[in-house]
Amino acid sequence: MAESTVDEKGWGHIHLAAFKGFIKSVERFVSADPEQIELETEDELHSTPFLIAVTSKNKETVQCLIDLGANIEVINRQNHGAVELCALNESIELLEYFIGLKDEQSEEEAEAAGKCLQKLTEPHSKNNEISINPNWRFVYESGGVPIMIKVAKGTIADESKIPAFRTLLNIMEKSEVQEQITGGGGLYAFVRLLKSTSNTVIQLSAEILKKLAMTKEYAEQEVQNNAVPGLIKVLQNVTEPDVLVEAVDALGNIAEMGNKQTMVGTANGCIPAIITLFEGQKDKALLYSLCVAVRKISDNEKSNQMMLVDKGVTPYIVVLTRTKNRDLQLSAVEAIHKLAENNPQTQKEIVKENAQELLLQLLKRSRAELVQEKTAIALWALAGDDIDEQRYIAEQIEVQLLIEFLNSQSEDLHYIGSEGLAILAQGPINFCNEISHANGIHPLVRLLRSEKEQIVLSGIRTLRYLCVGIAYVPHHKNQMMLSQSRGIKFLIALMVHSRNDLIQVESALTLGYASLGNSEIMEEIFMNADFSYVRVLKMLYARNEVVRLLAGSALAAFAFNNIAQQKAISEQGGVRFNCFIPFLQSNDEFYRCTSAFQVVILARIIPDEEQAASSAAGIKLLVDLLQDSESEQILGLAADCISRLAHTRAGVPSAIIAIDGVEYLSKLLLSYTENVRGTAAIALGYLSYHHRAERELLNKCRSDPHLMKVLRHYCKRKISPAFLDAWKHYKRIGLPPIAEGRPTLVQMRAHRHYDDGTRPLTILSLDDTGNSSNLQSSASNHLQGEDGLLTGRSSRSSRISRIGSRSNDSFNNSQLSLISGRSPSSFLQPEITVDGEA
Repeated sequence: MAESTVDEKGWGHIHLAAFKGFIKSVERFVSADPEQIELETEDELHSTPFLIAVTSKNKETVQCLIDLGANIEVINRQNHGAVELCALNESIELLEYFIGLKDEQSEEEAEAAGKCLQKLTEPHSKNNEISINPNWRFVYESGGVPIMIKVAKGTIADESKIPAFRTLLNIMEKSEVQEQITGGGGLYAFVRLLKSTSNTVIQLSAEILKKLAMTKEYAEQEVQNNAVPGLIKVLQNVTEPDVLVEAVDALGNIAEMGNKQTMVGTANGCIPAIITLFEGQKDKALLYSLCVAVRKISDNEKSNQMMLVDKGVTPYIVVLTRTKNRDLQLSAVEAIHKLAENNPQTQKEIVKENAQELLLQLLKRSRAELVQEKTAIALWALAGDDIDEQRYIAEQIEVQLLIEFLNSQSEDLHYIGSEGLAILAQGPINFCNEISHANGIHPLVRLLRSEKEQIVLSGIRTLRYLCVGIAYVPHHKNQMMLSQSRGIKFLIALMVHSRNDLIQVESALTLGYASLGNSEIMEEIFMNADFSYVRVLKMLYARNEVVRLLAGSALAAFAFNNIAQQKAISEQGGVRFNCFIPFLQSNDEFYRCTSAFQVVILARIIPDEEQAASSAAGIKLLVDLLQDSESEQILGLAADCISRLAHTRAGVPSAIIAIDGVEYLSKLLLSYTENVRGTAAIALGYLSYHHRAERELLNKCRSDPHLMKVLRHYCKRKISPAFLDAWKHYKRIGLPPIAEGRPTLVQMRAHRHYDDGTRPLTILSLDDTGNSSNLQSSASNHLQGEDGLLTGRSSRSSRISRIGSRSNDSFNNSQLSLISGRSPSSFLQPEITVDGEA
């Protein structure tokens, strides 16, 4: 190379000319000596004129030097080339040359420009937190995004586009960037690139589509640009896990954010492709993405739930609940939740795969709140509206853990804990004593201050069930604990000040239950200046028919066997029979049953109808329901209403007996649903004090001694001594054998198969008192009732039907919640955020 004069910095004349942009001088120097185009400075960098021009951000000089033949791949002593220098100096304007607007742009130029921007926008990492590089705005404002979209659309080799795509991913967090991508036709370009022969290009394109699909508007645009078929093709044709992860995530986001579950799920080959990817898959990241996609695609979409389960996704999802990887484990749990939610058919299929037992093991094994929250929600979704299944799950979770849920920081656990305790507090065999001993009342009262209405409603109902059992038998200890926890004050405040009519009337009804048979609580309620029957009476005329119905139930609870309160209700405005007529004449069995009980209790203070006539009408409706209803829930409710009426005023039991109430209740003793046979047994126990009922019931039991075993199992105290004495006489003179096929009293769940040779404990294992005579170890964990006697789990009956004949789902859910305590509201599931191994 020709000698050249250098200054004190080690720069020659051509270096100074390149730095200052003296293009004419650069051309003259190169023309005079071509070797000067690669002349290096004699400083520590040893830069060529081309690198000097890049450093000075002079695009015209850079173009001149390249036209003169400068080597654009040259690097200095710090290993910095043109790309690195552009990144260090934020030389985005050089991109106008590197890729420009001309069609003959080279792949090298496009790739170099992309690398420049990628380096410039690399995310910052500090304290293990990654944040967007502040240079994103410089790139955005300098027109870098349209340039990269041009690269995506261009005809250069796909591999040369990779740096530009990585740059977009670096800055895509910003909505301004996303808007430029979609507005500049980027969606179509990236969908087209899903067909690339380069797996890296497919992966980056799918990742860009995934991030854009997190916005509803862009998810819909992706659907319009045929992104779904393109992504499905990727699932079918690519085997590399890293690529598949992005494609699966993109499909899930389109389904979730675009509300396109049906379209994605029914797209040709989508669900089979997802399930095929589960087979033999060991890549944890891909398995996680597949579980998340299943959750998103099945969310509130029954057809997708059914298709996924029918095609065989359940075994793959269930087995993943046993993995030690926390994120993967939780993603599987959430997938089970969404597959089972509000779908009885998928619930049964998932239960067949032993999902409940695995989830219960996970719940008991982990103390992490997030794991407990997700697992409990999935378990409750599997139970669905089947009260027996809810009870089984609540029993397995156990009272103490349910109460711990109430004391957690999770609102979802608050709800599940309250709902579980509500189920356990109900029925002929309940856990009210255990909940009381475990101090469950105080945390339930705290729930009344929740900002979530569904949690407040659940807490109100659970407290109600804890205060009063079947046949309106008060639980005095729980009533007093409610008062000591300031629960009465909270309930009155909610009744008066809540903006939700349902919360107001539910609070009034729970106050009625809390005061039933308890003069101290009744006095506390009436000492509160805010309480007045006028408020409850006004609810009888509310717009919401459920509120009107529950207002009648609240008044009936206050008036039950309490003449003083009946008089107080009458003096403060009273009730009219026409308030009950729409419910008594309703096609809905729940309305008829509830209002029939109300008119019998309130008959004395209904001025516009004869007491005998209103009582007779109510009793007739209840007995008719015992005879005609096909709903296990309605049969249980009707039997409970009969049991309440059986110990009210004189004449009511006679009326029940006169229209064959004993006959129909006796038939219910053979029900496979514990709530039905238990409440029927308790009702008959009260009726047994009536001489005619005693004779009828003795004849029934003599013909079928199994009925007596059912009565003794559930009627611990309330059964006539004369009836028991007569039964002892029948035993002495001989009884027929108990027929085969009778329902067991200590039930295991009906869907279980006893492949290990064990058999469920049957009625033959119990002696005449309802106690166990020879209990096997398999029944050792059955629970103890209030008297310490053996109790059993509910069976899974086949005859649980939805209440009422109306087609409005939310309406039916509201009714169901009044019986079971389940709120019709559903949970919103956040995405998994837990890291690390279990």
